[in-house]
Amino acid sequence: MKFKFENWLDEYKSRKIKPEDLADIIKPGVGIYIGSGCSEPTVLTSILADEKYKENFRDCQIYHFFSLSEQKFFDEKFPTRFRHNTLSIIGSSLLRDAVNEGRSDFTPIRSAELPRLIRNHKFNIDVAILQVSPPDRNGFCSLGINVDVNRAIVDVAKIIIAQINPCMPITMGNSFIKFDEIDYFYFQENPLLEYKLPEPDEYTDQICKYITRLVENESTLNLGIGRICSALPNYLLDKKDLAIYSEFMIDSLIPLIENGVVTCEKNTYPHCMTSFALGTKKSYDFYHNNPFIEFHSTDFITNIENIARNNKMVSVYSAMTVDLIGQVSNELKSRLYIGIGGEADFMRGTTLSHNGKSIIALPSITNDGKSRIVPLLSTQPVEVPAFDVQYVITEYGIAYLHGKSLRERILQMIGVAHPKFRKWLLDAAKEYNFVYKDQKIPETQDGIVVIYPDIEWIFKTKKGIDILFRPVKLTDERMYQELYYSLSESDRLLRFFKPQKFFPHEQTQETILVDYQTKMVIVGIVGSEETSQRIVASGAYYLNPKTNLADISVTVHPDYRGQGIAKHLVKKLMEFAQEKGFRGICGDVMVNNLPMINVLKNLGYRVKFIPEGSSLYFEILFDTQDEKYLKNGNKNIKENKK
Repeated sequence: MKFKFENWLDEYKSRKIKPEDLADIIKPGVGIYIGSGCSEPTVLTSILADEKYKENFRDCQIYHFFSLSEQKFFDEKFPTRFRHNTLSIIGSSLLRDAVNEGRSDFTPIRSAELPRLIRNHKFNIDVAILQVSPPDRNGFCSLGINVDVNRAIVDVAKIIIAQINPCMPITMGNSFIKFDEIDYFYFQENPLLEYKLPEPDEYTDQICKYITRLVENESTLNLGIGRICSALPNYLLDKKDLAIYSEFMIDSLIPLIENGVVTCEKNTYPHCMTSFALGTKKSYDFYHNNPFIEFHSTDFITNIENIARNNKMVSVYSAMTVDLIGQVSNELKSRLYIGIGGEADFMRGTTLSHNGKSIIALPSITNDGKSRIVPLLSTQPVEVPAFDVQYVITEYGIAYLHGKSLRERILQMIGVAHPKFRKWLLDAAKEYNFVYKDQKIPETQDGIVVIYPDIEWIFKTKKGIDILFRPVKLTDERMYQELYYSLSESDRLLRFFKPQKFFPHEQTQETILVDYQTKMVIVGIVGSEETSQRIVASGAYYLNPKTNLADISVTVHPDYRGQGIAKHLVKKLMEFAQEKGFRGICGDVMVNNLPMINVLKNLGYRVKFIPEGSSLYFEILFDTQDEKYLKNGNKNIKENKK
């Protein structure tokens, strides 16, 4: 039958109801589904929560994907008389308390599974109470900002009751429902529920800056909920050709679209793809009739195969706790807090995406000063398994876990934990036999755990090769060994003044165990974490407190010599030494190591050389450039050449 658009309110007034009519339409003992998130029709659901009508809904089972309202869909005195079952604990603090106090049920389940289980009648949905846009000329209403599981509910509910609200935007995608499918409707224009983004805390800025380093141009974004994810889009405004394929949209993503940062031109999907929106009226207006943003059901958006089709997928989620091997929990030890949702599927799909990056970002400590990084999760549920987590980021840096051994993972995680908990975590790892029993972490001479300096730069060699330079990390130990083993016997003699054959863990650990103040090691790396990295150069200094001189040494892989790397490293070591207030640099060089001698002579400083048998002691002072140093240095060089 053709939809009668003109004067449709009068044409279909036989289906029109008042909110209080729900008490007569809904019978005791039935299953009721309430529209999720910001799409909840609070004018209607307030009747379900009203004490005056609760006897009418006796033994009813209420289902929710998640709730943002503060309605009490449970009975304080008689918890079995009127039961609520939520499929997620995100949102309402009242509901979270009710679940943890036994006054409401919680069904932990993945978002991707929900539509299938709903269609298979796993949940007995007799009545659906939704909120939709007014019908168009073709007789279609829009589910608006919440397609999620509402799409499946429309297909199975025996009775559909809808608040028709002009404030509900018409959204594109799989969001439409025929007006003829609605059994009863209540027409009223009133503002939708809104979700205010949380304010950033003291850790948000630094964590977001670290995440930004991992987001390449042409990446596809999926962001979770919380302070870090809400703030992150503000740090991505200089990126190009991003795309959005996210379980839900938040307000801070919209400027990326408005400013042309998000184009979706390089992605499989040519539009922003999502399942529901959490936001404000301003964003709802933006979604209205916007063909660039498509809303689809959760079984499509959180489908692992669909996620994996995206280009350079980047999924960022927060967490309550992460353990040393990378397992993630969103719950507290004695309290359920969030639930399941689509996180696990997005993290798995992201790892399968071309150049995808799955990221867990969290402050290193709780508000009351406890470590969010723990030895092993034991009493808390694991939402994301360790093998689906590629990066863990705190305000102390980036831990890259993908493809790493347990020992390497643990050292990475300790490196981003709060310094006051690093010894505790290391001791626990030793008890589990996950690391070497003699494993150490960088400390000052007073035994204070040092913080890794956030310094890195790119040096382009004479052959146009980009080398990433940064301070050494504990997790570089194996790459450092490989650099030494790449040296020939003659190279080792020049570097170590003896024909050293082996570079065991004990020795290499001591070499790279630095405090970044009196002892510094800089490494030059080629390759990427996602492929294969190698250390091709190393420069170090060790302060002699008696002379206040930094004793330096430099090593360059044979394949990368003659490209200006050694000179660059010496200059950088001198810069660091000057910044620390050292008097100068010094060291020893074999008399036949002419390349290194030439590097020292061409630094632009006066160099003092003193012969010591088959080697030369050299010294450069920053604050004294006496002419005799240059003369003596040149004389000593000439004498040793003879």
